[in-house]
Amino acid sequence: MINYRPLEEIISAQGLRIVLVKGYPSPWGQAAKAMFEYKGLDFLVAPQEAGGTNDALVAWSGENSGPVVAWNDEKPISRWLDILMLIERLAPTPSLIPEDAAERALMIGLSNELCGELGLGWNRRLQMFAPAMDSGNPPEGVARMGNKYGYRAEDVAAATARLVGQLRALAAQLRTQVGQGRPFFIGNQLSALDFYWVAFMNLIQLPPQEECEVPDYLRQMINSCDETVLAALDPLLLSHRDRVFKSSFKSPWEL
Repeated sequence: MINYRPLEEIISAQGLRIVLVKGYPSPWGQAAKAMFEYKGLDFLVAPQEAGGTNDALVAWSGENSGPVVAWNDEKPISRWLDILMLIERLAPTPSLIPEDAAERALMIGLSNELCGELGLGWNRRLQMFAPAMDSGNPPEGVARMGNKYGYRAEDVAAATARLVGQLRALAAQLRTQVGQGRPFFIGNQLSALDFYWVAFMNLIQLPPQEECEVPDYLRQMINSCDETVLAALDPLLLSHRDRVFKSSFKSPWEL
């Protein structure tokens, strides 16, 4: 289990710290945490309440969602690429960013299709918010998150097609790699993209309960993914998730 510390302790501490969404397999934070652990970095963790106001977190970092990462007296950061670059700076080896410029650009571009605005995580979040937001009377926390992430009906309508395109692009890249005897998304070694894929699969199809213990309502919400999206989920992507999870993540997920 994660040893959550009070946020006030995290703010005043030195070293590496991260604020995670407590009790939810949020892929942005889980990927960062897994890469910390893979690199052998020591870090402290504080909780963030999904949908809450998180006033103290906002006052410190300017963000009311996780993850937020801080290093010593540097300004707290929350964007996925900023976090990745900090991880690489603190522990350059084993590197999770390809040295080759073309491979690096490809990895960052495909990672953005998972982590970035209108990426896979963004689109699945829109789909999960939709029933409550469209009801006309969403719970306060859902309404707060919907407003934060710019919930728009046109983006919800486009989410399925965008997800299908993103899954197909990832599957094509992985198939090319496997065809060349490379069991990773990019190049000849594990990269950040492999970590992001494992974590973001949590928004499409959760691992079994013994690997990721979440309440039944949450498992049902996540696993009720659009059938069109599930049909685009190449079995190779699923097997890759399972392999990288077993080799490079803590099991079970710590939430």
